[in-house]
Amino acid sequence: MPLSGEAIRLMNYIDDVAVTLRRVLAAAPTLTPEERARVGEHLAQASPSADDVAQALGATGSTAHVEIIGGPGHVPAVR
Repeated sequence: MPLSGEAIRLMNYIDDVAVTLRRVLAAAPTLTPEERARVGEHLAQASPSADDVAQALGATGSTAHVEIIGGPGHVPAVR
């Protein structure tokens, strides 16, 4: 079954979000530990989250989780 224009548009939005997250990951090592912590807190508080959207779409087991691992000096890891 072919996808509607709206479904394709939404998939393009998701691709744009993925590109943005890759940019965040690439820039994270340039931040101070304090900046990394603050940006990480901002990401954790962002609403809606990718998990919220995946749940609304009925997706299961297909979301990426970004976690801050370790203390200062560590970079967010995508799992």
